[in-house]
Amino acid sequence: MTDWLEWHRGYDDPVSALSQRLSIVQDYADAALRAMGAGPTRVLSLCAGDGRDIVPVLAASERREQTRSVLVEAEPLLVAKARERADRAGLEHMDVRHGDAGDPASFADFTPVDLLLVCGVFGNIDDNDLVRTITHLPRLLVAGGQVIWTRGASEPDRRPQVRDLFVEAGFQELRYDGAPARHGVSLARLVHQESEQSQKLPARLFSFLR
Repeated sequence: MTDWLEWHRGYDDPVSALSQRLSIVQDYADAALRAMGAGPTRVLSLCAGDGRDIVPVLAASERREQTRSVLVEAEPLLVAKARERADRAGLEHMDVRHGDAGDPASFADFTPVDLLLVCGVFGNIDDNDLVRTITHLPRLLVAGGQVIWTRGASEPDRRPQVRDLFVEAGFQELRYDGAPARHGVSLARLVHQESEQSQKLPARLFSFLR
């Protein structure tokens, strides 16, 4: 089993691939929030870890007071760290939940959202779960909602497949940073939603392999 606390220590190295990915994710999140119109905003982060992908962005955003957010994480110690991070940032409208992000019941009461983060997920699930998850992501978003996803390099490289699956699911890729870097980060907007019936969520989106 992966030690996710140890995995997060990769952020301590400012030149690591993880730190480089984090910088891009935060930049994309800031850009997504800036591009939104006036009014209340909802942000959902799945497998949110200790919250560093989105907490600093919301803390510095002009939209912080009008933004509600939910972070879902299964590792209890990371949940505690995320809550501490949110408290220090004064994000009163952030709800850090200890739960299974692969189970829609963990966040169904909060969707659809304006911005969805799916970071650190696609490299830890099998191909069937990958297809199922991306196919159903539109159900989690409002019309025109945006999603930030990550997928690291592998052999074979799965990043082109993930990008194609998002297009097939009705997304337009707005920004992408990947090969030859080891990370892969994308910001995409939902431009086409199927009927409500076809968007019904399965009982489970994904399960981690390890």
